[in-house]
Amino acid sequence: MDIPEPNKDNFLEEILKSNFNKLEILEFRNNLIRIEDHIPEDSRISIETDLLITFAEAKFDLNKFLEFLLSLGQIAVSAGEFSLAIDINEKLLAETKNKKQYLGISAGAYLSLGELYSRKSQWQLGFNNIKKANKHFAKQNDFYGLAQCENRIGIIYSEIGDYKKAKKHFEMSLSLNENKTDISLTGTIEINLGKINNIQGNYELALTYYQRALLNFQRLSNFKRVAEIKHDLGMTYLNLNKFETAINNFDESINTSLQSGSYKTLGITYVSKAYLYALKEDFSLAEAFGDKAMEICYKINDKLSIAEIYKVKGIIQRSKQNFATSENYLLTSLRINTELRNKLNFAGTSFELGLLYKNHGNKKASKPYFDNAAKYFKSIDAQPDLKVIVEKQEA
Repeated sequence: MDIPEPNKDNFLEEILKSNFNKLEILEFRNNLIRIEDHIPEDSRISIETDLLITFAEAKFDLNKFLEFLLSLGQIAVSAGEFSLAIDINEKLLAETKNKKQYLGISAGAYLSLGELYSRKSQWQLGFNNIKKANKHFAKQNDFYGLAQCENRIGIIYSEIGDYKKAKKHFEMSLSLNENKTDISLTGTIEINLGKINNIQGNYELALTYYQRALLNFQRLSNFKRVAEIKHDLGMTYLNLNKFETAINNFDESINTSLQSGSYKTLGITYVSKAYLYALKEDFSLAEAFGDKAMEICYKINDKLSIAEIYKVKGIIQRSKQNFATSENYLLTSLRINTELRNKLNFAGTSFELGLLYKNHGNKKASKPYFDNAAKYFKSIDAQPDLKVIVEKQEA
């Protein structure tokens, strides 16, 4: 099967149809035709969007122009054009600066920037923008906006592996959204709490959160989220050693990801299937899914998943007794996780390196890696992982 590419062909068409009437669309297209031969293909979306923003600014009053920019930013995110979405939100902030009547729009722009920077693993920029959003929402007593901020801060802490802080912010978000008027936000928080409980070994509670979230997003026909939850269910069943149930959920996630264009979830699910088959010692399938994951994750620049792929490849090569290759893969995974400040994945890879050196007869080299992993998993109260580390280190 060919690796799918995100479909960006209809990017401009979606923007035009959502914001302009037929005569305006025709006018813009005629303007575009005059310069089309001078637009480099690799910069087409950015240039066309710049021209469209100029066109819209001349056509709309300020209120409608701001609505247009909000819509444009959302479409850019959906198309995976994160850098473009950042530029659009910066434009929104410039237009609303020092205008109290647009405080809500500014807050939304800061929140979007926080999410976008965190997607690019630029954690501090993510925090800074969400804190600004939080202040704006607080001035308006906007509890829904505050709930969104708390959830997004929790996600960043999860990404860097600080699960105690993440859990605190997710629970605060759920409290602020206690009326559950937005079942999408409620479902998102439930997914996030499910992930933390899965990591901590509270598997039944994790499954409960995931099933609640699944019902919410099925009601909304949000298939990208359904794909994500199916992957997460698969990971919990994998931790419970229910491999066939895990595979079934992974396969459902892959199918739904392909249908909904959710390439980030598709990539990480291939990683998870590779890991599962590595545990089953079916190395040909493990390598096949690992290679498929690598191709997708490099295309969408998902660095966290890339680090996990290197870890899985290291596990495969260790099992094949290829010490040097395994060490290279695992050290590469460790380096990327260090750069991304992802404590959970760093600890997981440290454990695998400890196991590699111990199996190779070098207990002295293995000790600091085992100790680092144990220290982290103890700090987040991940008892199942801690137990495995102790058992392997003492065996």
